[in-house]
Amino acid sequence: MPVSTAPPRRKSPTEAEIQAVISKGGQVAKTEAEPDETPKHINTRLTVGIVRQIDALRASRPRKPGSPKLGISLHDWIVEAVLDKLEKEEA
Repeated sequence: MPVSTAPPRRKSPTEAEIQAVISKGGQVAKTEAEPDETPKHINTRLTVGIVRQIDALRASRPRKPGSPKLGISLHDWIVEAVLDKLEKEEA
């Protein structure tokens, strides 16, 4: 097992150095606007009844041949519904 020496210790800053850093101040962090296409994660709560209604609608979508999965995921169905609502509201 290789043994190495301890790294050199840094000297403690003097009171004058600490005050210089404090007096220097700083700037507010720059925030850049996120592009509209950047995914934003959100949590939402839906009642069991609403999820059952969505599942019934999802089940009516065509499936891939031989696939036991529904034709569209719950996430994709909700995103599609939100996009439809936005389109209607903007018209």
